[in-house]
Amino acid sequence: MFKFTSIIFIFFINVANCFANEDIYFIENNEIFLENSGNVLQLRENAKQISFENAFYILSRKILDPENYRKLESLSDFEIVNLVKDYQILSEKINEVNYFADISINFSEEKVKDFFLKNRIKVNILISEEYIIFPIFKKFNTLYLWEKDNYWYDYLFQEYDNQSLLRLYFPEKSHLSKFKISPSNLIEEDIKKIDDFLDFYKKKKAIILYLEENFNKNRNNFQLIFSAKSYKNKKFSEIDLLKNESTFNNTDSSQIELVAKQVILNLENWWKSQIDNLENEDKDFYDYDIVIKSENLKKSLFLENTLKEILNDNDLSIKEINPNFVVYKVLSRLSVERLNLALEQKNLKLQNGKDENLFIIDYY
Repeated sequence: MFKFTSIIFIFFINVANCFANEDIYFIENNEIFLENSGNVLQLRENAKQISFENAFYILSRKILDPENYRKLESLSDFEIVNLVKDYQILSEKINEVNYFADISINFSEEKVKDFFLKNRIKVNILISEEYIIFPIFKKFNTLYLWEKDNYWYDYLFQEYDNQSLLRLYFPEKSHLSKFKISPSNLIEEDIKKIDDFLDFYKKKKAIILYLEENFNKNRNNFQLIFSAKSYKNKKFSEIDLLKNESTFNNTDSSQIELVAKQVILNLENWWKSQIDNLENEDKDFYDYDIVIKSENLKKSLFLENTLKEILNDNDLSIKEINPNFVVYKVLSRLSVERLNLALEQKNLKLQNGKDENLFIIDYY
């Protein structure tokens, strides 16, 4: 058995910056294994370069739809290191044969956006409001939801990346969850039960993922049935998440884990498509006004800062100041619908004012 030497090595290109785990530009725990060449400095440099490349493509899969990701793959001769803001080598292990490093990378949001813009690659960076996940699993004529044996739940949870643009919430498997809602309530689309459950967790949206797996004794293989629905505002909508369902049918072994991997990936692309559907390629700019009431200074500053986080610096300007409110003029490529999509994460919404192009921002 080889004796390992462990090294804790931390390096910041920009020491003033702190990593934010919720930041989509922060890619953590990139594990690199290399053959020990005897030159530790060179091994470290090679591991760093490999981790930068791996992390950049992980980030790109988060913020690009499949079409734009293919555009990225066609590019060559660009330095990923130029897009890195800072990085951290969490640990290194070296023995006579192998070298191991665990590296986290923080990319510069500004540089990444600029890189994709120059290469005409469209980026989607709107983070969704949290969706509650209802993973219904049926096997041997038994329905599972919050039970310990719901492996469908486990595999979905395992595949989900909590730093993705699509924010999902998996309620705990518990007796309380069983008491509040059952698989039958969801299958029968019991709106009251669903709304009560959402209210309890202070959520407004849900996604129902139904998977049924059967074993055909005559054919000696596994077969499955899958369906998905989104729920909001007392309405259900079908989601096509498994176009290649036949790939997972008539197999010699259970495909639940692979289906979970594909479903989570397609869910993330589904969210990006929601953003794309609200874009108008033919319209250069949208022109509208937003009112922020000023009776509560702390709340007013929060609303103003939220708008500034989403809109570009030149998109937002003060049009009118009144003792009771401030009117902001918006001239942006973001429509009201797309801005509302971005505001959902903070439970905010633009609501119609007195005039056609006047909106009031507030909690909903």
